[in-house]
Amino acid sequence: MKLQTFIDVSKALEVSKPGKTVNQVSSMLGIQESEVLKLNANENLFLPIDFMQDILGEALGEVDPRLYPSEDMDRLQKALGGYLGVSPEQVVLGAGGDQLIELVLHAFLRAGDRMLIVTPTFSMYVRTARNMGVNYTKVDLEEDFSLNVEKTLSAASSQTDVIVLCNPNNPTANQFEREKVLRLIEGFGGLVLLDEAYAEYACYSLAGDVDQFDNLLVLRTFSKAFGLAGLRLGYAVTNEELASILNEHYQMPYPVSSMALKAGLKLLERREVVLDAVEATKKELDRLVESMQDLVGVEVYPSDTNFVLFSLRRDSDKVYHELLERGIIVRRIGSVLGRRNFLRVSIAPRDRLERFQEALREVLG
Repeated sequence: MKLQTFIDVSKALEVSKPGKTVNQVSSMLGIQESEVLKLNANENLFLPIDFMQDILGEALGEVDPRLYPSEDMDRLQKALGGYLGVSPEQVVLGAGGDQLIELVLHAFLRAGDRMLIVTPTFSMYVRTARNMGVNYTKVDLEEDFSLNVEKTLSAASSQTDVIVLCNPNNPTANQFEREKVLRLIEGFGGLVLLDEAYAEYACYSLAGDVDQFDNLLVLRTFSKAFGLAGLRLGYAVTNEELASILNEHYQMPYPVSSMALKAGLKLLERREVVLDAVEATKKELDRLVESMQDLVGVEVYPSDTNFVLFSLRRDSDKVYHELLERGIIVRRIGSVLGRRNFLRVSIAPRDRLERFQEALREVLG
């Protein structure tokens, strides 16, 4: 591809828009960055910062940056095998979930191939498919956000190579019935890519069941429950044959930094702290959902994640900007399954959520 053609084609691709940064909002409002409340990226603020800094300090003291991290990759694969009840050979490490999404889709698909995406979903799947020139079909969830297995399988043609399903789903926040997900895997002849980024908050995971299927690959991350969003550490779990192919033929030799690997290991060793933070998150989530149900003009939806999706009678863009003017960043979702005015808010410790709730009440009048 010639340079100018590359530039022209690239400019036509979808742009990633993560939203306003804390620095942008503080500059816009003329306030300190510490006064900005960031609730748009589902980051884990329940793990104490001093605990996380201790983890990083210990990791830094053990890292020799002159060396490639092959031994630490082996150690983390072994630790994850123990955590999930699989063999280390079934684990593929990556620099966050996004890198693994690209890795898996580039491994299984080529331009012109077909994939099916259950929607609404995490935006990286559609973006990656478009960038690759993959022919993708969207199949919607039901109006109550449930998974219709028969409809999904019917939408998959004999040429469909991959089905993508987020479970729990983003942005709808719900986990699908286990039996339905299993029927989808068993009824499809190609790869089922099951994104379990929020699995620690959910009722079940299929990561420990990948041996039962030759077509299941589960994506997991350290960015949510384990609080390592800033270090970019994720992993995939599948049967040994597929994991071996991905590790040996598609993944880069050293895709994850020594610091991220060490930090992941240490968090797994002290995962009782992580699990305590998960339980604290669930309690605050339940409290927030219950309190938001009393707000006039708001419909809030159940969640099996660390965020809440809600819809408004008012224009959600206006509400988003009015919250922004109060130093609070939430996520604009817009339309979901043909319905408008959705926003998403991350679960945070109580004092932060109370500030959000107070501001939302003010905005809604």
